[in-house]
Amino acid sequence: MTTAMAAARPGRFSRLFALAEPNANTLDERSLRAIAALLLLVQFPHLLHLPVWVSAAGASIIGLRLWSISDTNNALLKRLLSPFALTGIAVISALLIREHYGYFIGRDPCVAFLFLLVAAKFSEIRKNSDATFLMCLAAFLLLTQYFYAQTILSAIVTLPAVFALGHALAVLRDPGSPSTAIDHLRLIGKLLLQGTPIAVLLFVLFPRLPGPLWSLPEDAMATTGLSDSMSPGSIGALSQSDAVAFRVEFDTAPPVASSRYWRGPVLSEFDGQQWSLGVQTLAAKPQQLTGASVEYTVMLQPHRQHWLFALDAAVSLPQSSPTANASTPPLAHMMNDGQLLTDEPVAQVLRYRQRSVLSASFTPARYPDDSHLHLAGKNPKALTFATRLRATTESDSDYADALLSHFNRENFHYTLSPQLLGDNPVDEFLFASREGFCEHYASAFAVLMRAAGIPARVVTGYLGGEINGDYMIVRQSDAHAWTEAYIDGVWQRYDPTGAVAPSRVDIGISAAIPRNELPRLARLEAGWLRELQLGWDAINHDWQRFVINFDNDSQSELWEMLGLAKPVLWQITVAVLLAVAIWCLFVLGLPWGSARVLRREERAWLSLTELLNRKGIHREYSETPGEFLARAESQFPAQRERIQRLSQSFTKLRFTPHDNATHENWQAMQRDLWGLRRSLLFQRA
Repeated sequence: MTTAMAAARPGRFSRLFALAEPNANTLDERSLRAIAALLLLVQFPHLLHLPVWVSAAGASIIGLRLWSISDTNNALLKRLLSPFALTGIAVISALLIREHYGYFIGRDPCVAFLFLLVAAKFSEIRKNSDATFLMCLAAFLLLTQYFYAQTILSAIVTLPAVFALGHALAVLRDPGSPSTAIDHLRLIGKLLLQGTPIAVLLFVLFPRLPGPLWSLPEDAMATTGLSDSMSPGSIGALSQSDAVAFRVEFDTAPPVASSRYWRGPVLSEFDGQQWSLGVQTLAAKPQQLTGASVEYTVMLQPHRQHWLFALDAAVSLPQSSPTANASTPPLAHMMNDGQLLTDEPVAQVLRYRQRSVLSASFTPARYPDDSHLHLAGKNPKALTFATRLRATTESDSDYADALLSHFNRENFHYTLSPQLLGDNPVDEFLFASREGFCEHYASAFAVLMRAAGIPARVVTGYLGGEINGDYMIVRQSDAHAWTEAYIDGVWQRYDPTGAVAPSRVDIGISAAIPRNELPRLARLEAGWLRELQLGWDAINHDWQRFVINFDNDSQSELWEMLGLAKPVLWQITVAVLLAVAIWCLFVLGLPWGSARVLRREERAWLSLTELLNRKGIHREYSETPGEFLARAESQFPAQRERIQRLSQSFTKLRFTPHDNATHENWQAMQRDLWGLRRSLLFQRA
């Protein structure tokens, strides 16, 4: 017998691969399915952000747990979902995530690991407390999608998960309830609508924090946008993307397309093939230029670099709002080359105000250094050509004009798909291929200027932009490069691309490049799909402007528009509490007005059910009052006659008009109810 008992007792190792045995507090099938639906909807927004294998693994674990509900005797499922196996999955997942990203502490790997841990936790939940903890984790995982984007689409895809969360909470609270999922969803929708006015009130009045609610280590991710260096083909590759670089709102009419030079990185170092940033120093103050200024607001998409963009030439430092005064610190500093640089990389949408004077030249604070004349020992044909051409001109400006004429007169072609160049790219471009994109022309022009002893550099940024309603969209396809040369004491802008393809400057890239070489949204022709995308972009722009970027400055502007002084914190607190109290009274109903007064027999019935509940007899949802009292009779046989009289009295009082007979029934019921209470409190059935 001892041997048989030992054989029947599972060993320590086999217990590691066994699922926990069910107990009285085990979650039922309906609760597990409700939680599974919640987790799948929470995972859905992350499908575009995470590796495919992470998404597949997380969904597979949830699927296996659902399979185990209907197939409780499957030994393989028990082993796959055992604590030992899940621990191994967690460890292996952490190693694979570390291998995939190359690091572990950061936004992407942490979200991926949480994604898998939430799924693994679902496979081992057994009790209500486990489910409650899991739903808290699921809610946090749902919020992590806003680490990646805060568009209106992100808010929309959150709603199904919110409804699923409410449904899971309702099922978990009362698994025996006859309410269907539709009933729960209807109730959750009603609660959301009732809470919307309070949410809007708090959104408008609640003081804003100076920064985001979270702070994560920088992720080593690829970035979209201009780089701090330029080589042949770099901007051409960028121009094949229709991703938005930034959006602009002008206070007045926007400038013409040929004046929309958005200044970005300034490249002054040249090694014969590649241009890169040079030594930069802080300018004492913004440029002082005469002429009509243009003021505008830029919404810059995160590019994880330090530079901001402004029309040439910026005459102010970027501010967060038009109401900023002299004491408000600017968002960036201006360098001596006219570039705007921030202290921290732009890791989220940045909104800033800027003022510029449309000018093709500006006077530097000091004479350019020798780096603006440096040429590596390459491209000898270009040096010879520059020396010969310079000897035929009288001044530096004449020489620059002669170069532009050369590009215009000779058989040069503007294309996004030029030939690959070798070790002497400028020579090969000027005297062999004669085809290229803006970076080829800007680089060659700067080299030829330096070869003639004229300081020159390459400026990268964007040229143009598309008007969409009341704002302008500047895309990556608008990326551009041009040249600045130091002539007659000023830095003068020269764009050799305009000498080869004037339509690129006057109209835009869509007029200078064949349509099949451009992304869809950068093409000139209109279509219903393009119009639909532009309309959706306008909606997202308004969402970003009025919701995401609603900050302390926006609150101040709102109070000014209403003609009110900005309230202090205690005034906001009192106003919010008062408004919430009034709204709650309106939603719940005034206790002295709309609340229905219970009849005396109803109060007596509630007293009886409360008494029986304390004795362990709970009324089921499907039970009638008669069935409920009949079950109480079987539980307390000594009180059978008294309970039967109570049942008869309740029936007469509920459905018989008030007269002398019902009054006698009421008195008799009160005596029986009191007797039953005393008997049950001091006696055992």
